[in-house]
Amino acid sequence: MDEDTIQDLKQFIAATVSQHTSDIKSGIKSDIKNLDDKLSAKIDDLSESVAEALESSNETTDSQLKDHETRISHLEQKAA
Repeated sequence: MDEDTIQDLKQFIAATVSQHTSDIKSGIKSDIKNLDDKLSAKIDDLSESVAEALESSNETTDSQLKDHETRISHLEQKAA
């Protein structure tokens, strides 16, 4: 093999490797984007569920406090 043929092979190999790594890189970026979108949706769903649970808990606690105040008022009236 002469020097020109070797240089052509090196250039061909470099271009082929560059093309394949570019394709792999693009595929990985796409996979990461899809995973990020899915995780973001899951986190949003979980945040919404936690917010709903806290709201429900707060409503229950508030209702119990109001009922407790009413029950204490009734007890105070009976004691008087």
